[in-house]
Amino acid sequence: MLVHSIKRSREELSRTREIFGKVNRKLKERADEYKDVKALYKIVLGGADGGTWLIDFRPGSIGVREDDAEAECTIETKDEHFVNLFDGKLSPENALLTGKVKVSGDMLLAMRFGDLLKKSR
Repeated sequence: MLVHSIKRSREELSRTREIFGKVNRKLKERADEYKDVKALYKIVLGGADGGTWLIDFRPGSIGVREDDAEAECTIETKDEHFVNLFDGKLSPENALLTGKVKVSGDMLLAMRFGDLLKKSR
């Protein structure tokens, strides 16, 4: 059981970083598609690959970076839930209703985040 747990943690560690890298590339490649968003999201992840990232949709600074700056919308979850959200295995609505995700700040931006995440897959 311990071996399975360690293997799973390593896979999640790689997958979380891979997701942020992919989102960063997509945002920069397709910046014109996101020019109307003009928002800064903070993603706070707990777990083996925990950390704090900013997903920046503002013109001139679009992209993803590891940072703990203030943002208009903050989304807190575990790394494994974030991976499941990105992969489409967990719906944003279900994640909120079951307490797997906590949101603070601009709720309209929070509602848009699920669609933005799908677009950046």
